[in-house]
Amino acid sequence: MRFLNELPRSNEYRFLDVSEIEINGRAWVPAFGTKILEQGGRMRVLMVWGQPSARLLLSRVEKDPSRGSLLVAYFGTLGPEARAELAAASDGPLMVVDDAALAYLAAHGNRQVSVTTETLLPFSGVNPYIKEKRGGIGREMFYGRDAERKSIIDPDGTQIIFGGRGLGKSALLKDAGERFAEQQPGYHVPFHLDLSRHSIGQGRALGAEDIWSVLDQELTELGVLPRQQRRKATTTGPYERVRSGIKEWLAGDARRRMLILMDECDLFFEADVPHCTQTQRLKGLCVDHPNRLKVVFAGLHSVQRFTRLARNGPFRHLAQTPTVIGPLAPQFAADLLLLPMRALGFEFADVDLVHRVLGYCSYQPFLLQMFGSRLVEVMQRRRARGDLGGPPYRIGAAEVEVVESDPLLREGITKAFKETLTLDDRYSVIANVLAWYAREYGLETRLSDVELRDECADWWPAGFEQLDSEAFRTYLQEMVGLGVLAPNHDGRGWHVRGPNALRMIGTAQEVVTQLERAKSECELRETVILQGRPELADGRAAPLTVTQVDDLLGDHTNQTRVVLGTPATGIGDVAETLHAVTGRVAGWSVYPAEKNRAFRQRLTDGRPGERCVVVSDLRKVNEDTCRESLELAQSLFPERPGVTRAVVFLAGPGQLGLWRQVLTDDEAAASLVVVLRRHDRRSLKSWTQSSGLFDTEEGRAGVLEVTGGWPVLLDRAVELHRSCRDESQVLRRLADELEEAGPAARLVEASGIDADPCIAMGNRAVLREFGGDWVTEDVLVTAMELEGLEEQEARWVFACLEAFQAFEREGTRLRAEPVLRACWSRA
Repeated sequence: MRFLNELPRSNEYRFLDVSEIEINGRAWVPAFGTKILEQGGRMRVLMVWGQPSARLLLSRVEKDPSRGSLLVAYFGTLGPEARAELAAASDGPLMVVDDAALAYLAAHGNRQVSVTTETLLPFSGVNPYIKEKRGGIGREMFYGRDAERKSIIDPDGTQIIFGGRGLGKSALLKDAGERFAEQQPGYHVPFHLDLSRHSIGQGRALGAEDIWSVLDQELTELGVLPRQQRRKATTTGPYERVRSGIKEWLAGDARRRMLILMDECDLFFEADVPHCTQTQRLKGLCVDHPNRLKVVFAGLHSVQRFTRLARNGPFRHLAQTPTVIGPLAPQFAADLLLLPMRALGFEFADVDLVHRVLGYCSYQPFLLQMFGSRLVEVMQRRRARGDLGGPPYRIGAAEVEVVESDPLLREGITKAFKETLTLDDRYSVIANVLAWYAREYGLETRLSDVELRDECADWWPAGFEQLDSEAFRTYLQEMVGLGVLAPNHDGRGWHVRGPNALRMIGTAQEVVTQLERAKSECELRETVILQGRPELADGRAAPLTVTQVDDLLGDHTNQTRVVLGTPATGIGDVAETLHAVTGRVAGWSVYPAEKNRAFRQRLTDGRPGERCVVVSDLRKVNEDTCRESLELAQSLFPERPGVTRAVVFLAGPGQLGLWRQVLTDDEAAASLVVVLRRHDRRSLKSWTQSSGLFDTEEGRAGVLEVTGGWPVLLDRAVELHRSCRDESQVLRRLADELEEAGPAARLVEASGIDADPCIAMGNRAVLREFGGDWVTEDVLVTAMELEGLEEQEARWVFACLEAFQAFEREGTRLRAEPVLRACWSRA
């Protein structure tokens, strides 16, 4: 305790600072809990004698220049009128304890700060809620997320968390770090790093590798790494300095642990793919020091996308339990609204008002904080006018309506929400399309995958026409994780999350305006992550992209997918891909189901929480069995609660009856089908970077020209490179091979274009009539009709050839794929 002689004082009052304060229990408001601890356990106290009036007391409070948390020790007893006046006039973090309060707390307080604050706060002007989204959250205002916090602290728990803006990711990291430090004070060191503050990945100036310079600087400030002496400075790079410094620090005491919490990681990941060199290095730190060092990544959509790459890639441990941070559970959301209010002496007059506020805020913590802050201000103004009487002060519908109509609140909420939609222009178009339907036909109006994608493509063709069905479904799942869309667990379709989300997207006129501007103002943003492909055990690239793998595995839902592919596009490697990917992550089980009895059993069996994938290879069965298997998968489901399964059918050119069934049904094609594809310019960039071959603009152009992006030919290029090690020579040898009739015929056979007489007829008509010219789908179908096919048959043949990857597409124009066309002419 230290008397503050430099501050004003008299025989009737005096200021002092009290130190070494410990907080027992929950303070309910940060001002008398977290803030005191942040000041090193110090709090300012004003001692007052002579029983001054409330007005005189507050005049003496104003003599404290710090304007921080202040406890007034009032030697005497305040009367009811004085307490009411004090409650009405006080402003800021102030609590007054008089003789009556002291006697009550001595008898009933049990030395708990929770009882003290509940007793004194109703007569203060404290507002524990934050008014702006970026404000700091004290522990007292952090509710829920118990499982997520535990998983972050657990050495074997999650390392990736993602969610929309304002859902509490940063607050969760901060709280987890504090709890981690409390486990072993002085030895457990949490380190929170906001990458957005350091501009990592923002442009070319600071790339992903600069993370080590930031870590070097910050860990040195934290005292983990020793400060470099200028005279003894070496040429050791920042990565090596961080790696060796952490190793030395941990070796200094066996009790030491470190938790590195990296926030706003989106741009870092985008800058680090596809090789993910710096992420690999961070992984190496964890591997080198198991159970003693852990790195956790948090962010938005890119972190969510990186989860797929991590799960399908070489650093699988990063995604063993990726955690989505969504809206608060109803009870925790209610606690955030009710408990601090109750401590302040405010009580809702009706439980329906509570539900009304929770619905208005969509159970999102930052919206509840912003709403709560303004509601406290409204109640304190009414209390100051003397409208409320004594505590508890009742919150009625009128007070809630005042807050709901606050234009600044609405503007702040809408701005924060739209920051999420601007992450990707496709998000904005999808949200506005669903908002238009909600405003036109009702909030519960749902659109299927096909309906929603067609609507989006009408408004922004360039953004959606070449987005395949799996990638589109990926966008929808991302928007669920970001808190924009409601989950489509029942398969009835997609809609916005709730009335608050609809309100934040915009009015009916704003929605129409946004959609009308989409063609001219929206921009495509390519991402390597979505185009990457996992690596098989023998080093070859898998036939599935990470987006397709993620779509096949599902997200704790009952679903069915049909993979259509040929030997040329790698249909024979799909089952191995799924086994390889799920084998890297705990909690997954993949079951082959070739016999009907075993297949039926797998459709309904399972354990709650298990990620079950049933793989049925139909390539050796007849059409009736294919049809029956698909019907069973769409009608038999697990009966036990919490049990789900994802069914994956594999169909090659020998199952064209199944191909016809799913490709000629638009809804089935959009919701069931996953087509194996050739590499295009975008995905080839990911392949060349991952393989380390042809990794220049010129090299990619050359390998695309020779191979056409066919996986079977890319595998052959890698095989040739092992023997000659010269990329130019590899392309020459491969081109020479394809000039020969034998290799050319093998590619044609592997592609499937001669698997059926009608398909061969349609392909022949296209090649004879147009060669390599660009034409539209209707023109191609007309050429097939002129060859003798009925219109319905011609459209089926076209759909099949496109699924065989026999065409290249640019918007609405198509042409025969050049490499396959040349091989067909030689075969």
